[in-house]
Parts: sequence; C-alpha cells; structure tokens
Amino acid sequence: MLVSIYCLVVLNMVTFIVLFFMLMNKTNYVYRYKFEVKYVLTSIALLFIITRALSFETISLEEILRMFLALYLICKIFYKINTRKSIIISGIYSLIYIFVESSIFWFLQVSLNRLDYLLEITLVINFIIFFVSIYFFDILQNIYKNKKYYLYIILTTTINLLIIAFINKSHTDLGNLYDMALKNNVHFYDVSDMLILSVIIKETFPYLLFIVNIILISIFSNSIKLEKEKAKAEFVNEKLDMQYKYYLMVKESQEKMKRVYHDMNNHMENIKSLKNSSEDVNKYINNIEDEVKGTKNIYNTGNVLLDIIFHEKSKACMENNIDFNVGIDFSKCEFIEMIDISSIFSNLIDNAIEACNKIDDNNIEKYITIKSTFIKGYYVVICENSKINKVMIKNNKIFTSKKNKFLHGIGLESIKFSIKKYNGELKIKDNESKFIATIHIPVEEKFNRNIRLTC
Repeated sequence: MLVSIYCLVVLNMVTFIVLFFMLMNKTNYVYRYKFEVKYVLTSIALLFIITRALSFETISLEEILRMFLALYLICKIFYKINTRKSIIISGIYSLIYIFVESSIFWFLQVSLNRLDYLLEITLVINFIIFFVSIYFFDILQNIYKNKKYYLYIILTTTINLLIIAFINKSHTDLGNLYDMALKNNVHFYDVSDMLILSVIIKETFPYLLFIVNIILISIFSNSIKLEKEKAKAEFVNEKLDMQYKYYLMVKESQEKMKRVYHDMNNHMENIKSLKNSSEDVNKYINNIEDEVKGTKNIYNTGNVLLDIIFHEKSKACMENNIDFNVGIDFSKCEFIEMIDISSIFSNLIDNAIEACNKIDDNNIEKYITIKSTFIKGYYVVICENSKINKVMIKNNKIFTSKKNKFLHGIGLESIKFSIKKYNGELKIKDNESKFIATIHIPVEEKFNRNIRLTC
C-alpha cells in the first residue's frame, strides 16, 4: 500500500515537470541541453527532486520550495531565461498546479463519502486539465487578452461561491460534532466556542463576500470601459497618423503641379516660338499635358494640407461620378493642428463618399457639398451629401445593425476626438435623401489672441 502511494506521489512530481516542459515548448522557448557539467548536475538535481515526490493533499512548504527549485533550474539552465523571469514563471506555474490539484482532491473527497482510487483519479483529472489547457494555450491566451476582465469577474465569483460552500460544509460538520458530544455527555466547551464562531462566520461572510463582489465587478466594469476607450483612441490616432503621412507624401508633387499650372502663360509663349516646328510643338504640348493632368481641381483654402486633401478627394469623387463642391475659407484657423485638419475633413468627405457610393439609382444625383463660414465667434463647417441608406441617429450618435459595431462610425468618432481639443461640437441630421454634418469650433477668442500677439 505504502509502495503504491509512493509511486503515485512520484508520478505526480513527474507529471508536474513534464507538463511544464510542454508549456515552455508551446510558448516557443528554445530547449538547450549539452553534455556539460552544469547540465548534468541540473539533471541529477531534478532526479533527486522527483524522488522526493509531491503529495496530493496539504502541500508543505518544503514541497513548494522543491517544486519552485525544479522549475527555476529548468528555466535558468535548459531555457536560458533571465533570473527575474525564471522566478516569476516558476512561482506562477507552481502555485497554479498546487491550486488545481488540491481543489480536485478536496472536491472529490468532500463530495463523495467514499471513493476508491482517489489519488489515481485526482492525478488523471489534473493531467487532463493541464494537458488540454497547454494544447489550446494560444486560444486561451487570445481569450485572456480580449476578455480578461470578464474572466476576472467569473474567477472572483467562483472563488467566493467555493468559500461560501466551504463555510457551510464546515458549519454542518462542526454542528454534527457538537451534537455527538452532547449525546455522549462529553464536556466540549472548545467546540461550543468554535460553533458560535462558525455561526457568526456563516451569517456574516456571505454578505461581506457579496459586497466585495459588487465592488470588484464595478471596478472590472470600469476597467473594461476604460480599456475600450483606450483601444478606440489608439485606433483613431493610428489612422490619423497614417493619413497625415500620406498627405505629406503628396504635398511635394502637388506644389509642382501648381507651379506648372500658374506658369501656363510662359508655356504658351514657348509654343508660339516653336510654331514652325510642328513635331517640337506636339512633343512640348504632350509633356505639358502629362504634367498638368489632374491639376484642374486646384483649391486655395488658406491651408496647404487642406488643399491637398480636397484635391485627392476630388479625384475619388470624379472616379465615382460624384459632384464635389467646395467652399472653404480656412484663413483664420491656424490654431487647428494639421493632424486634426486631416481627421476632420478627410473623415467628413470619406463618410460622404461612402454614402454616395451606395446610391444605385441613376436618377438620383450623387453630390457632396462642403462649405464653411464664420458666425458669431464660431467657425462653422457644413458637409452635405446625398444618400439612400437608412441611418439611425440617437443622442447625436449613429447606430448600426452591422456585426462590427466597434469599427462602424469610427470616422465620426475621429472627428469628435479632434474637435473636442478645441471645445467644438459635431451635430448630425438625416432625412430620406441627404445627410448633413455640422461642425462648430469657437474661434473668436483664439483669433483675437493671435491679433494681439502680432500687434
């Protein structure tokens, strides 16, 4: 009997170490072994630790230290992991293994009055749980990254329920023991005191745990909300940065096309001087056409980046047969940063183009009109476009039935994110045939301040 138990506890230690090797390989750590002194000594130390075994019930401090030492040696020698990380990995894995194994053992022992092969069943169940978890480690890791706060809530609630179940079980067993003492006329004052304490714990702990659960769930819920807002802000900033870099790339070529366009009089004089050579004239004209092609939509809003944005968007509108009308004066808006200019106007027009492209009726005009004005200390931008799709608006927000609700409306969120810096606001209106987005940004104070500084 003792021999079989010893074999099982040794097998438990072997399982503990083998599963750890599986986990390390699954997480892409590279295993190294050479016939050198340190590798041989480490192997001997591991064999010695295995022979010392690992029990199933209460794990002693000595056993915990042996478990930790075995994993630390594996991390440090066989996987060349630094000391700090080796300590963290060894400690976490050891504690998780102890918790899972002990929970299985005590659950089986408490739930079933008599169970043959208790140690064997505990070992098998424990191995299956760890093996499956390691095999699907990548999937579990992704779930943890995306739903970690929900997992915290479930884990906290589960542990609290187990504590309540344990308290109730302890109270029942202690009550049975007290009844036995009374029936046999045994003076059991210590049990009496313990029974009173057990009643107090039973009556108060569930309420305390309930309050703690509510607090923790509130904290986790707020953390989830903050994480989503943080992820959304990062996504918006990434998009803005990409747009800004793109427009800077085309700035140089746009400036060159403007110069060519404004130098047309010089080109005409050159053509006249070559009028006797038709071949040279044709060649010269072809070169000009190549350079000037696409420059007919030249904008002068008072901001170079905004001119480039309108030029690029006008080409997209031409390709999609959308009538694009611009009436923007940006001369008093130097305080608005370039990255926010890109966010506001690019997303306004992109949303409008997307809505126009959904129009499949040739009898419906596809148009986008964007204009601005200064009214009572506010810079007002109005973007109107035709549409046929239905839009649900509630509390100045657009709602959708699409599956990817996070990405839907990210353009408007980008606009709101940018104009919020300048205490501005975005208002949206919708009817059956058109969609109107209106932006109000206070400029009077900033404009007057700029005037004072120049004076």
